[in-house]
Formats: sequence, structure tokens, C-alpha cells
Amino acid sequence: MFNLMANCCNWLKRWKEPARKVTIVMVGLDNAGKTATVRGIQGESPLDVAPTVGFSKVDLKQGKFEVTIFDLGGGKRIRGIWKNYYSESYGVVFVVDSSDVQRIQETSDTMAEVLRHPRIAGKPVLVLANKQDRDGALAEADIIESLSLEKLVNENKCLCQIEPCSAVLGYGKKVDKSIKNGLNWLLNNIAKDYEAISERVQKDTADQRAQEEQDKKERAERVRRIREERDRQEREEGEREGRVVNEMEPDDNMANPFQPINNVITENDSRLKKEIEMLRPREEGHQRNTQDQTDLQDEAEEEEQEDEESERQTPESSESGAVDQAKKKTRILRLKRKHRVDPLRVEEAAPKSPTPPPLPDFYGKPLPPVAIRQRPNSDTHDLGQCSDVHGCNCP
Repeated sequence: MFNLMANCCNWLKRWKEPARKVTIVMVGLDNAGKTATVRGIQGESPLDVAPTVGFSKVDLKQGKFEVTIFDLGGGKRIRGIWKNYYSESYGVVFVVDSSDVQRIQETSDTMAEVLRHPRIAGKPVLVLANKQDRDGALAEADIIESLSLEKLVNENKCLCQIEPCSAVLGYGKKVDKSIKNGLNWLLNNIAKDYEAISERVQKDTADQRAQEEQDKKERAERVRRIREERDRQEREEGEREGRVVNEMEPDDNMANPFQPINNVITENDSRLKKEIEMLRPREEGHQRNTQDQTDLQDEAEEEEQEDEESERQTPESSESGAVDQAKKKTRILRLKRKHRVDPLRVEEAAPKSPTPPPLPDFYGKPLPPVAIRQRPNSDTHDLGQCSDVHGCNCP
């Protein structure tokens, strides 16, 4: 009876406890099945998964834990960012492609590098031997021997569990039982030493932030020194060449160049509107000046035409041409605001007739002359007096 009451009290105590937040990093070589495993745990289909570029973050609820899983890409160029997530991790899930025997040595070297890191050593590690459904996949004992798992675990004092599984066989409630059992094992071992691991995570996170701030200051100091050295060299070259170098003081209140794209678009639109408003009065003034100049030219041309017509008029035709001048003036004033076009002169526009081209020579040779034969007539030809000079064969 006493034991039953104690168990009930412990159960009520655990039930009232708030959910614990746990962060787990999932690492492994590329094409090992990390993203498929995460999607299967999350309840999504693990089929047709694209390679992870960088990392992906997944939040899920697992019992009394709020689990955050960082699925880190496994390419050679991406493995360098793994260490940035070690400080806030409570445990590690290392996924192994058990069917890829050719890369088993690369997997062993990568796992050794992960477990020897000072911010991972001593934390629980779950090894998932994935792709057991394929032919030629290594068994559990072969993987332990190939990875030298016992030696690595003993050297770095890490609790370790290996689970042969296949992430593509199911998801959600039908996920592979080995994956579910391995995740429960990892969370239970984290819960046993949760306070100590949380304290270590907070300390490692604070140290990492301090290190990042220190690196940032050192990088800014290096940039400042390089800039000062460059300015000094430019100043010396300017003094040698006899030219003045303008020194620009750094602006401490300079705006951040990395701004949201919406702010940049809004700023550009407002600047464009201001420029259009400033250019509009200039264009109106230019159009007005152009119209005034056109009117002045029209008036000058009209005055010249009137002077010419007045000179041509005789005293006799002055009275008769008064009405015509008034009509012309009215017509000129009516055409004043339009673009005037001079009439087309037929004499100038008519093209001159070109000289006929010479007759072509056939086959490049001149034609032979035509023989003109004289015919006999009554005036010059007498039948009786023919002497057969011209060869007419007369009798």
C-alpha cells in the first residue's frame, strides 16, 4: 500500500512538471538518410528527399520533451559548420549508411572527429545504422567493428546506443521501431542528467558567444589596420607625386547597408518621385520657351513677307490689294501656332532626266556595219545606156 502511494505521488509529480526543452544535432555523411529520418519522426513521408544545403531546423513534441533537431548537411564543405551547434546540443544522433561499404572509413574518421570535440565529449550519442533494407548492408556487429565504436566511446566517455533501422519503411506512428526506441533511449539518458547537461550547455553557449565577439573585434581591428596602412601608402604616393589626397573621416553613424528589401524599394520609389517632381517644372519651362521662340520666328517671317508685298505693290494696286492683305493676315494668324511647312517646289523636286545608257554590245563585240545597197531609179539609171558599172547585169 505504501509503495502504491509513493508511485502515485511520483507520477503526479512528473505529470505536473513543465516540458523540458532539448536540442539535438543530427550529423552524418551526405546521403546517409538524416533528412528522411527526421521527416519520418515528424510524421512526413521520407521519400523523394532533396539533399540538405546548410541545415534545417525541426521542432516536435516527444513525450514530456520539446525537442529541437538540427539536421546538418553532410557534404565536405558543410561539415565545418557542425561545431557551431555543438555548444547548445544535449545529445547527438549520428546516421550511418550501412550499405555504403566504400565510405565506411570516411564515416569512422568523421565520427571520431565529432566525439573528440570538447563540447560533445561526455554527452549521449545515438548511432542509427540506416538502410538495412538494402542488399549488402553491414550488420550491427560489423558496423561497431568498422567504426571502432567501443574505443571511441571509452576514450570520450560518451554513452552510446546503436540501432539498425530503415528510415523509408514508415513515418509517423508507423516509423521504424528501432528509430523510435533509439530516440526514447537518448531522451531518457538526457533526462537522467538533465540539470548537469543544461548547466554545461549554458556555459558552452556563453563561451561560444564570447569567443564570437572576440573574433568579431579582432576581425574589425585587422580591417582597420589594413585600411590605415592603405591610406598611409596613398598619402605617401600623393606627396611624392605632388597631389593632394582627400582624407575622409569614418562616419560612426553610418546606416546599416544590410536592410530589408521592402525598405530599399520604398526608398527608391520615393527618390524617383522626388526626381520626377523636380524635373517636371524644368520640362514645362523648356516647352514654354520653345513655344515662345516659335511664335517669335513666325512673327518675324510674317513681317518680312508683309514688307516684301508692300514693296511689290504699286500705287494703283494698293487700294485693290487692301482686302487681300487683310485676308492674308488673318490666314497667317490662324496658322501661327502650327508647325509651318514650306511648299514643295516642283522645279526642284522633279528629277532631271538622266542621259540614256549606251547600247550594250552583244558578247562584248561591236555589231558589223549594215551594207546599204542602192536601187536603180528613173533619174540615174538608164537601161539603154547601162555600162554595167554598178553590176546590175542589164542587157
